[in-house]
Amino acid sequence: MSWLFPCAFLSAALAQSPTPPSDTRSAEPPETTVVAPKVPTPLSRTPAAVSVVEQEDIQEGRATLGLYESLVGVPGLVTQSRNNASQDLRLSIRGFGARSAFGIRGITVLVDGFPETLPDGQSNVDSLDMASAERIEVLRGLASSLYGNAAGGVVSITTEDGPERPFVEARTVHGDNALWKLNVKGGGKSGDVRWTLGASRLTQQGWRRLSSTEQVLLNGKVSWAPDGRSELKAVLSLVDAPEAGDAGGLSRAEVESDPQQASPLNAQYRAGESVRQGRLGLTYRRRLGEEHEVEASGFLALRSFQNALPQVVVAFDRTFDGVSVRYGNRGPLLGLRSRFTVGAEAQSQADRRKNFDNAEGLPGNTLQLDQDEGVLALGLFAQEELELRERLTLVAGARYDVSRYTVEDFLKSDGDGTGTRTFQQPTGRLGLIWAPRPEVSVFGSVTQSFEAPTTTELAVPAGAGGGLSRDLKPQRSNGVELGARGLLWGRLRYDVALFAVWIQDGLVRFEDEQARAYFRNTGRSRHLGAEVALEVKVTEELRIKAAYNALQATFRDYVSQGRQLRGKQVPGIPANQVSAEAVYQHASGARAAVEVFSAGGMYADDANTVREHTAWVVNARLGHRFPMGGFEVSPFLGFQNLLSARYSDNVRVNANRGRYFEPAPPLSVYAGAGLAHRW
Repeated sequence: MSWLFPCAFLSAALAQSPTPPSDTRSAEPPETTVVAPKVPTPLSRTPAAVSVVEQEDIQEGRATLGLYESLVGVPGLVTQSRNNASQDLRLSIRGFGARSAFGIRGITVLVDGFPETLPDGQSNVDSLDMASAERIEVLRGLASSLYGNAAGGVVSITTEDGPERPFVEARTVHGDNALWKLNVKGGGKSGDVRWTLGASRLTQQGWRRLSSTEQVLLNGKVSWAPDGRSELKAVLSLVDAPEAGDAGGLSRAEVESDPQQASPLNAQYRAGESVRQGRLGLTYRRRLGEEHEVEASGFLALRSFQNALPQVVVAFDRTFDGVSVRYGNRGPLLGLRSRFTVGAEAQSQADRRKNFDNAEGLPGNTLQLDQDEGVLALGLFAQEELELRERLTLVAGARYDVSRYTVEDFLKSDGDGTGTRTFQQPTGRLGLIWAPRPEVSVFGSVTQSFEAPTTTELAVPAGAGGGLSRDLKPQRSNGVELGARGLLWGRLRYDVALFAVWIQDGLVRFEDEQARAYFRNTGRSRHLGAEVALEVKVTEELRIKAAYNALQATFRDYVSQGRQLRGKQVPGIPANQVSAEAVYQHASGARAAVEVFSAGGMYADDANTVREHTAWVVNARLGHRFPMGGFEVSPFLGFQNLLSARYSDNVRVNANRGRYFEPAPPLSVYAGAGLAHRW
């Protein structure tokens, strides 16, 4: 690709750019430490592209409705299904996750170090309240040597810790389409214990018909540090979402005639889902002397789910649990500075699943599927970070994963689907990072990932007897990456990355006549891309951010319906993305922000016969924080899609009957206020 060479030259030039004289340079910011690479690591020693979003960009002036709000400026990341709570938020990083039928697929998601990603690779973030989020880290690259299955990228969310000064805060948001959200949270520190607790309630009618949402969340975190060497942390989350309508996809003609309508089949069968979930996680970490550290964690999650789809209602009760142990050693190796990490993980997923006929959105009397599904995943990993010379670090890692899928079929009238499938895969990572100055680092890496099919993707078409598909194979990926990041003139931050990924047996979505999603393997495909992110501090009050990425994702060998699709673009992946944001923060507490980003610009089908156009979306928000007596008041006002751009909030890849598009709402306005007290 013609832009690879100039971008590579730019990376090298930025790394070698001269440092301004000390009397004209701003004070150096503190070193950023990231947790997405499995263990806390200084960003300057991380041979991977990592984006960090801090608390003020997550919460200030935002409605805090979802993870998507604050990820607009992350290059290479695409968010879809922002307004369809039933289908859940869809994320893709460098094309990984673009094929997901619903929810997040192919990307590992963590909250406070605990996985939101199931052993089969599916992720949901419906238990996350962004009003309590403190930081988001996005590792934009293959990471199976760190996290195993479904790690084409990593999104790690950290929630707020209890502060030194106890506080309590209430916040309410009202907006168009009957939006209402109430959030209450508090936290503090008492001796060696820090704690936070937050609760929220959300209701929304939705812009499209059959898209109403109701949700209640409770999240809490307690940490105890009895001495300077150990810490025990507990995390609790509860979610009750009794209603999330699914308006479904529309054809282009239907979008033009009435973009607010629901898909006829979805309306007929009252499509939508309800969820209840609870999760408890515990982590214990202890330093043993100056060189050794151990960490052990465990979690248990229970989930009850019901999803009304055209002609069928899917219902299951799920248990998801896991344990992990990790040992770290910072002792020198061969006289060189070193950090060695080794660990093991075990996770299990058990679903009691039944499918019924759809009786106006409720389970009917006809049982269509009755089976127990289980996934057991085991992983062993090790990583060595060796400082070959001052500011030059080699990182090498390896992991071995085994996943066993089992199905016990109790409905044998249509055949016995009982069976097992086992997937096993070694993956590795080799990276080199050079930091010629504290504020500059250049890196290169070779990485791998794999994605075993989820239990949903292994499903066979209705009437085929249940069980697991014997034909679907795991997707395997190998990638190389070059990048540079740093700070110029004390004001301009840059993050540049070039990458290439080769994919074997890619998993591609298609739909049957009832709009139910199934999956098949492609042959080979290739992703080539470049990413640039810039942030400049224009004045003490004004900062501007901009990001651009180009991604050429093409099939190299894929035959579909007897047709060779070599050279076609992989659907669901935009070839170009642009975003920019200007944020003004006055010392008085007044704040204003405007962001613009591109949406669409992708094909909707494997044959590249249908393309979603590129649209430009503008959002704006205003806010102010000021004291009033013993309280802090924070009113805010927001505008989503300020120019009412017409685009698709979600593109359903390979949808049946041409119903690829879920239209996004035009201009919507929200307003709210927070009231906080600190002791």
